[in-house]
Amino acid sequence: MTFRIWLITVCGLLSMVSAGLFVLAPVETRTVTYEWPDAQVADRTLPLLPYEPHRMDVTFRCTDVNTLSEGLLLSTTAPPDAPVEQHIGTGLGVEVADDLVSVHVGDETLVTSPAGRDCEWAVSSGPHGTVVSVDGERIAHTPYTPVVTGMFTEAADQTDLRVEVVADTRFDSTPGPARLALAVVAPAAATAMLVLLVREQASTRRRVRFLPRGWWRPRGPDVVVLGALAGWLVVGAPTVDDGYIVTMLKAAADSDFVGNYFRWLNAPEAPFSWFYELYRGVVQVGDALWWLRLPSVLLGVVVWLLVDRLLLPRLTRGTSAAARYGAAGAFALWYLPFGIGLRPEPWVMLGTVLVFLLLERAVATRSAAALAVAVFAAGLTVAVTPTGVVAVAPFVAAAGGLVRLGRHYGVVLVPVVLGAAALPLLVMFADQSLAAVVHSTEVRTAIGPAFGVFDEFRRYEDLLDPVQGGLNRRMPLVLLWLAMLVLAVLLTTRRTPGLATRPTRRALLVAVLFFVALAFTPTKYTHHFGALGAIAAVLVAAVVHTVRSGALRRPLERSLFLVAVAAAGAWALAAPLRWWFVADLGVPWSREEPDVGGVDLADLVLGGGILLAVVGLLGAWRRLPSPAWSLPLLALGTVALELVSLAYPLHSRQHTYSVAGSTLASFTGGCGVEDWLDVEPDVRAGLLRAEPGTGSQHGFRLDAGYPEDRPPPPPYGTPDAPVWGSADQDSPTSWTSPWYPLPPGTDGSSPLVVPLTGHGAVSATVQFARADGSVVRENRLRLGDGSWREARLDPRGAARVRVVAVDHGEGGRLAVGTPRLPQVVPLGDYLPASQPIALDWVNAFFLPCRRPAAVAHGVTQPVTHLVTVGPRLRWLTGMSYTTEAGGPYAPLLDVATLVPVPTYLRGDAMRQEISVFRLDYVAPPLEGLPR
Repeated sequence: MTFRIWLITVCGLLSMVSAGLFVLAPVETRTVTYEWPDAQVADRTLPLLPYEPHRMDVTFRCTDVNTLSEGLLLSTTAPPDAPVEQHIGTGLGVEVADDLVSVHVGDETLVTSPAGRDCEWAVSSGPHGTVVSVDGERIAHTPYTPVVTGMFTEAADQTDLRVEVVADTRFDSTPGPARLALAVVAPAAATAMLVLLVREQASTRRRVRFLPRGWWRPRGPDVVVLGALAGWLVVGAPTVDDGYIVTMLKAAADSDFVGNYFRWLNAPEAPFSWFYELYRGVVQVGDALWWLRLPSVLLGVVVWLLVDRLLLPRLTRGTSAAARYGAAGAFALWYLPFGIGLRPEPWVMLGTVLVFLLLERAVATRSAAALAVAVFAAGLTVAVTPTGVVAVAPFVAAAGGLVRLGRHYGVVLVPVVLGAAALPLLVMFADQSLAAVVHSTEVRTAIGPAFGVFDEFRRYEDLLDPVQGGLNRRMPLVLLWLAMLVLAVLLTTRRTPGLATRPTRRALLVAVLFFVALAFTPTKYTHHFGALGAIAAVLVAAVVHTVRSGALRRPLERSLFLVAVAAAGAWALAAPLRWWFVADLGVPWSREEPDVGGVDLADLVLGGGILLAVVGLLGAWRRLPSPAWSLPLLALGTVALELVSLAYPLHSRQHTYSVAGSTLASFTGGCGVEDWLDVEPDVRAGLLRAEPGTGSQHGFRLDAGYPEDRPPPPPYGTPDAPVWGSADQDSPTSWTSPWYPLPPGTDGSSPLVVPLTGHGAVSATVQFARADGSVVRENRLRLGDGSWREARLDPRGAARVRVVAVDHGEGGRLAVGTPRLPQVVPLGDYLPASQPIALDWVNAFFLPCRRPAAVAHGVTQPVTHLVTVGPRLRWLTGMSYTTEAGGPYAPLLDVATLVPVPTYLRGDAMRQEISVFRLDYVAPPLEGLPR
């Protein structure tokens, strides 16, 4: 063994050991302590996140108990009678009654004991549970730790009651000195190992070019791909998780780590999070919509160049124009809906392509250096997201060549591989301890979702569903599956002219292994398919190339291929284009199948394909273009359909909000949907005044007649904003409101709003009339699910309005409030952008100028407003408000109520896609909390 080989071995082992020790090395964690009382003994909010403290110590004396006599000495969650949105109810409670002290955690009573005259009580909570002691003697214990959302008491100012709370900040950590040193040693050793490997190989083998000559020259397919990427940057829809991720990145400025924010108790994404740190820098530079999407667009350019310049030539010989355009169409078809955004799929595409290319080079040239870099790239890809495990598939596919490579190098290859494989541990555990990462994983697993292998069908159920899956997600998968099937048949029958058989077989095996690996991922979302986009594009191009080169010799085979392509395309086209949240506003075919002149596009594609196939069978294949062109045309046509439909709102909604319009506006400083969003700060200001002496009621009651547990939205149900209800009536009842004059010049820019609730055999109708009282039109109001809703109607052309409500007395109920014409102001005037707010993951990307409530130092910042989605999609946001999901806003709702502040989309006021709520707290924040 030469001296250089010894050095390579030592460097590989040093890299491996240093990276392993890095994971075990200590981190420095910030400790945050909150003390109460602060200025005085008064109620305070302290919304911890995680909800339970790392440690809490409560002390009080028996004299405090005797002074209070009876009542609540301490509660760490809002008392049951507090007017809050939702009670958590699992806090620590200390109550006094009849000279007895009761201590409980949630519903469990730990002790009930006489107070005594001269003693000191102590309650200590932490990882060990909760212990109650009197004068140092332990008298009760429970394994549970109480929730803390605040400090509430009925005690007077003169008290010895003291509480000290140490928040759980285990994830708020930075690398210690030993970690920093190891972070230098490990990559230095790996770099030295790689340099020595390159020199060792250079001394024994000729140099082989990695990039082909003239790779930088633009070609026709480049124009297609770059044009599609540039167009999507402006008009394209965001991915489903862009709002989730951008909020994580913004919140990291407060917490110093990238946590999950909206769920899982803000546990960090580690060990799958290193690419977030790159995007975190992007967000710190700016938050314009186009800027947030630009990195993935540039990444798409890189991936495309690797696919077209390196990967495609590896599989094809004398690559045809049809194959290149097939690759361009398939790549754009995958990358536009799956890749442009903040999700990790583009990074997995890049990593998988790099690993495949490096392994092809390693096997072809017997390069240990290429193998080492491939191992490192695979490790980095796996560290992006669990779906990154697809980067391991090329190793399985190239197993035979790797065995030969191992025989050639012998045992020295072991430290080389181990040293390269260990290096990604540095980014996986960059600033989190091993214990913190294990705990974070346990939290995510316990809360879920955590589906198993046998739940994989859920992913395909969503994909194949015409509403959830949509054309934009169906088409890429359908073309890939068709390409895989055709390649499998042709490779088996050894009819693949123009293809390099072994690399093609390996690429096909990578795709198969990807779908197998997906079954082991804990979540079953359809956007995970995007990770295979680059390999998929090459497989489609390989089919195009070999068919173009004569793989299908007989006319019947060509016709069958064309029918298969047409049938697959028609099935994919038989679904609407589904885009996320408000990205579908004004977009054609977002609710129905695409059509041309009333004829479904799916039928046209299928019919056209069958017609050409029949014509070809009749002897026309010699004069017709090769059926190979059907795949590029179908892919490129779908891409064009998506781009044109998403650009259409620039015309159809030019006077109101659209995603394309807001993205264009972001080039000059726009703030997304809020540029078109108005709010109604004072509902009373818009209430209509009734004409005297009109209207009638039979059985309806004023400010009554609705369930007590479902009161109307404030200020309705008061003398200023009356409500009429019919509940608890056994016979038919009705109410005809007075006529309400509409202000002169009512043009419909503001809707007429009527609050109502009801169910059963009831009806409510709004009548619009001229000034003389003649009715010009009537609108029957939809009742919904029985909860309160605000119907919005266009008052254009009317001078007066009234409501007619009827309850047929068959066990139903109905309540209607006073109509109003809202008096609105822009959201930015009501709620300055500099003020942090609570956001929801669904809409956060569409509000780029907004700062999320800080989730740091062990608490959720008690902000004054929540900006969420409208009623249509609010069910999607529930995880942020429940303790079961580890939501950050659950502790806020334990100490506050949500008061709706109605919103209106300027130019489209009938729509309520964004909602705003004011948080009214039952107590001010503890001193020291961010305001």
